[in-house]
This record gives sequence, C-alpha cells and structure tokens, in this order.
Amino acid sequence: MGVNMKTGKANLKYDRMLDLYMRLSDGEIINKEDAAKEYQVDCRSIQRDIDALRNFFSNQTVSRGEIAEIVYDREKKGYRLEFAKKIRLTNAELFTVVKLLLESRSLDSSEMKPLIGKLLDACVPPSEKKKMTELVNNELFHYTGPHHKRILVDKIWELSEAMYAHRKLDMRYRRLDGVETQKTVKPVGLMASEYYFYLAGFEKDCDKDHAGYPTIYRIDRIESYRVLNETFSIPYKDRIEEGEFRKKMPFMFSGPLTRVEFIYRGMDINTVLDRLPSAEYKKREDGTYLVKMEVYGIYGISMWLGSQGDKVEVLAGIGDRKGSKE
Repeated sequence: MGVNMKTGKANLKYDRMLDLYMRLSDGEIINKEDAAKEYQVDCRSIQRDIDALRNFFSNQTVSRGEIAEIVYDREKKGYRLEFAKKIRLTNAELFTVVKLLLESRSLDSSEMKPLIGKLLDACVPPSEKKKMTELVNNELFHYTGPHHKRILVDKIWELSEAMYAHRKLDMRYRRLDGVETQKTVKPVGLMASEYYFYLAGFEKDCDKDHAGYPTIYRIDRIESYRVLNETFSIPYKDRIEEGEFRKKMPFMFSGPLTRVEFIYRGMDINTVLDRLPSAEYKKREDGTYLVKMEVYGIYGISMWLGSQGDKVEVLAGIGDRKGSKE
C-alpha cells in the first residue's frame, strides 16, 4: 500500500504540535533552535507551531475563562506556558452582578442592554447561555433607565483617567435650577449612589468656599468638559479615600464634616446602619438606640431624619433641630 506523503507530513506536523502542547503544559521551556533540530524542521516551522498554539490558548481563555499564554522567557531563552487566574464568573456570580446592574437603573437602556449582553457573551458557557438569557431577558425588556437619558460610560472613564493623572477639568455644569456655570475643577473621586454617578472635585486653587471637603457634581449634569494639561496636587490632610469618604456622604450632599447624634426608636437598627455606613450605635436600657456618626453636610441627613417621623429624636448636629422630634 502506498503512503500519501502529503497526509504523512500533515500527521507529523500535528504530532509535533501535540508534543509541544504537552511539553509546554508540563512546564517545559521550549528553545526554538533546539526544537527545530529535535524535530528535524527549520526554525520557521517551530515558530508557526508556537503561533498556532498561542491562538489556541487565546481561544481557550474566551471559552473556558482561564488565562494561559505562551510567553518568551529571555533569561532562559525559550518559550513557556504561563497561567493566570480564572476570569470567568460562575453563573451565580454573573446573575448577581447582572441583577445589581439592572436594579441600579444608573445607565440609559442604550448602554445598559449592550453591557449586559457583553457580560453574558464573555462569561456564560454555551450550554448555559439559553437559561441565563431567559432569566435576564424579561428584566432587560422592561428596563427603565434614568430620565436624564445621558450616555455616561465613556464620560465616567475619561473623568476617572483625569482623576488618576491629577489633571484639572474645565467643565460646563448645569445646576438643579437649570443655571449653567463654567468651572475649573480638580477631580478627586467618582461615586455611584441611587441611580446617579457623581464626581467629587475641589474648585479653584484655594477652594475657599469648600475648604477641607470637595464639591459633589452629578455627572449627567456635566454638559461639556475638557481635560487640561495643567496638573494639581492635594495636600495630604485634604486628600480623600473614596471608600471612607462615601461612608460619610450617604446622600451625596456636600458640606463641612459634622458630628450628628440621635436616638432611634425603630425596631431594626440594621436599616439605619445600612443607610448610614459611618454610624455607630449603642443600645439603651429602654430598648432604643443612641446613634452617632460623622457626615459631610447636613442637608441630606436632615431630610432623612425628617422622613423617619417619631422614630428619631435628634440630639446634636442639625442646628435648630437639636432635641426636636421628627
């Protein structure tokens, strides 16, 4: 029986690639010149094999969620397989993230729907795609974004880059009353709260009107902006740590840091702690709770305390409301 030389050569090529695959998977360093001599081919053939295996591992990253990359080790003068952490979310994790995004209602549907679609495409294995899609589709169909209808994703990223590079912003901002103002701002924080994204920034060089704390801007009300080449630095005492700052600004109203104390007569103190992350409490003998906290500005906390009715008695921090029942 004759031998098909073309098929025989192909088989040798695939055998060689499988052998290289197993050797790389076992942690071996592949030197191109040595491999060419061993397999009795030229170096270009080994390079083509390496490139094909690179593509294979790249596709596996997409389908299986584990990063595996062939890299060149200059010190050892050869190729090796490098593994990194898995990037795929479990179905439970992905569904939770999708639910959080949808419930936040913080993006217009023209941005939210493609974002959810990309998450599903990147993280859901084909066998689970139909089930996950059906679980999500009903909420996507009925999704209603914020009424401002603004496109925000790219803007949020560009503002975060300016913040990271410590570059000032020249921006036109529309206030709640509709008046537009031109401002130069030093961006120091980005936050999300109750349907909206916010930028924290210091105005002017000295910021006399807001010394020690930044002004809060709703990002959808930034009509236009330009990232300046001019950089800035914030004194250590005035810098903000976003996580800690966010705890002390639960309602996104800025102002001086104020100590607030009140008695809470409600049944579940956890509802207070969840709404006011910086709050500390002590249960009193009569079953009520003494709550103390620090908060930037009093407008937002005043409105919240007022909404609690006779469950709250303010002791300190709200000016003429001190000692009153709400």
